[in-house]
Amino acid sequence: KCRRLKAKPPTLCLPRDLVLFQGLAMAKQLCLISAVLATSASASGFAGWTYDPEHPIEPFDGVAKAVSDMIHNHIPVDRRQDGWQGSFCSCMENGHISSWYQYSSAMYLIDTCNPTKGFVMRTGHLQDRHTEPLQGMMACDTLKLISYCMSHHAQEALPAWKPTCSNAHYTIGACDVDCSGAVHRFGGLGLAGLLAGALAVFGIGA
Repeated sequence: KCRRLKAKPPTLCLPRDLVLFQGLAMAKQLCLISAVLATSASASGFAGWTYDPEHPIEPFDGVAKAVSDMIHNHIPVDRRQDGWQGSFCSCMENGHISSWYQYSSAMYLIDTCNPTKGFVMRTGHLQDRHTEPLQGMMACDTLKLISYCMSHHAQEALPAWKPTCSNAHYTIGACDVDCSGAVHRFGGLGLAGLLAGALAVFGIGA
């Protein structure tokens, strides 16, 4: 028996073992790409953040606290009271970050964002970002999303945001975030691009 794949013309018939082999080969290629990304991140000069029980500080906890302090005006934002906090949170909640094989809702990392309760992140999902390429992309995209939403809804907060953003940025290898508000793609190549490249290598596709 074989699996029929559409081709123009004729109809191509591939043995199931060959189809399975191609799938395994593609998975192997994706693992290789991840390993290359991890090596690149290590070689880029970013040592990465590691947990120190003597100094249990996670830079992304600092990110969440800084944003909360701005929302609650504990860090003064020189802007009229026009409800920017609600607009900023709406922007964050509707943003997207890197995920498995696609961009997904930023709510995977955002626990809370509102003018009353402030900004709370699930930073535990990012603790292995210096060794796990996907977590690195998620962390980088999160900094980009915060910078983007601030630049659109509270530009006056960007000078206060930049030092905190930069501190977290240095714990992510190959992250090209512009903490002043400009947005780029992670490493110049998104996950979708990596998948497309892997498909092209093995000639898999319609």
